Amino acid sequence: MAARALTAALISILVSGIAAYAAPADSDFGATVLCYHIVESPQDPRMEVSRETFRQQMRYLAMTGYNVIPLRELYEYVTGKRASLPRNSIVVTIDDGWRSTYTEVFPEMKRYGFPFTVFIYPQIVGQTSHALNWKQIKEMSDAGVDFESHSLTHPFLTRRRHAELDQRAYTGWLERELMDSKRLIERATGKPVLFFAYPFGDYDHFLVDSVGRAGYDAALTCEAGKVRRGSNPLRMHRMVVEKKMDFVSFRHYLGAGSMHLDEMTPQPGVIFDPGQTLMVSAKIPDHDKIDPKSVGMALLSVPGALPFSYDPSTGAISVAAVKEAFKGTYQRALVWATDAKSGKRIEASWIFKLPEPHLPVLPAVITDPLHVAPADAAPQAQSGAAAVAAPGGGGARTLARGQLPRAPKR
Repeated sequence: MAARALTAALISILVSGIAAYAAPADSDFGATVLCYHIVESPQDPRMEVSRETFRQQMRYLAMTGYNVIPLRELYEYVTGKRASLPRNSIVVTIDDGWRSTYTEVFPEMKRYGFPFTVFIYPQIVGQTSHALNWKQIKEMSDAGVDFESHSLTHPFLTRRRHAELDQRAYTGWLERELMDSKRLIERATGKPVLFFAYPFGDYDHFLVDSVGRAGYDAALTCEAGKVRRGSNPLRMHRMVVEKKMDFVSFRHYLGAGSMHLDEMTPQPGVIFDPGQTLMVSAKIPDHDKIDPKSVGMALLSVPGALPFSYDPSTGAISVAAVKEAFKGTYQRALVWATDAKSGKRIEASWIFKLPEPHLPVLPAVITDPLHVAPADAAPQAQSGAAAVAAPGGGGARTLARGQLPRAPKR
C-alpha cells in the first residue's frame, strides 16, 4: 500500500513538473508604462522625441499586437481588483503639460483609439504659449484623456532637497504641492484626480507616505521595469522615452526578444522592383516552438490593415500589397509571435528598398549599413493598423484586422 502510494506521489510530481515546464514559469506579464514629455522640440537636448518618432512608435504598437490600456486598469490589476490584463499591455503617459500634448499627442492617440494619461503641474498651465491652457485640458478631458497630478510647481519634493526648512515648514509646503495640484485639476476637469507622478522621479519613504495620505491611490516613478500584480501602487515603474532612445532600444525595453527568419523575399538590403503587386514572405524555421495563434506580420510603411497568410505546418508567412500603397523607398517587414515555452514575445524584421521614382532599377545590393538590417533588427514603424493571425488547421489561412521650448522637467 505504502509502495503504491509512493508511486502515485512520484507520478503526480512528475506530471506536475512536466506541466510546469510546458507552461510559462510566470504568467503575470504585467504591463510596461511609457513616459513621454514633449514631442517635436529641437531645442530640447534630451527629453524631446521627434514628431515622426512618436508617430512611428504609436503605429508600431497599433500594428503589431500590443494592447494600449488605461492607467486605471493597470492600477486595478496591481491591487487585485482586476483579474487579468491583455498580453503585451502598454500604458502611455505624458508628463508636465506642454502644448505638444494637445497638438501632437492627442491627434495621434485619437487615430488609434489609444487611452493615455497626462500628468500636469498647474503652475505652468496657461503661463506660456508653449504650455497647455485650461481650455485645451478641458477639451481633452471631455474626450476621455486622463489628467492627473505632477505636483503644483514641479519641484524636487523629497525632504533631503529642502534642508533649509524645518520639519513643520516642510510638511506644510509638501501638503500644498500635493493637495493644491489635485484640487485645481479636479476643478478644471470635473473628474477625481487619483494618480501622481513624482517630479524628476525623485521620491523617498516619507514622500510615498505623504502622497498616499493626500488621497492618491497610486504614484509613478521614472524607474525602468514592468508593473506586475502586487507591485507597490505608490511606486509603479515607468520607461522614460527620450531623444537618445533609438527604435532598437525601444523594442527591447518593451520586452521583445529575437526571432530567426529564413527565405525572406524581397531579400534584406536588395533593391526590388515589385511590379504592380509586391508579395513579401519569409519562413519561421522554429515554428514548432511558437504559439501559432500569436503569429502576425505587417509592412510598417503601408497604411491600413493588410491580410496576411500563415501556414503553421511549414512556418511560411506572407503578405501582399499593391505598389501604390507603399510610402517612401526603404521598407520594413515585421514578423512577431509568442514563444510557446516562455510566453515571451519575439520579433524579426528586415529592410528592403524599392526603386526611386523615375529612376532605372539596377541589380545592386544596398551597401549603406544603416539600411542593411539583419532579420532580428528592430523595426522603424511607418504606418498602418493592427493585425492578428490564427492557424489554418494545417493549411494556410488568411486573416485581417482591423516648435516648442526646451523642456527639461520630468
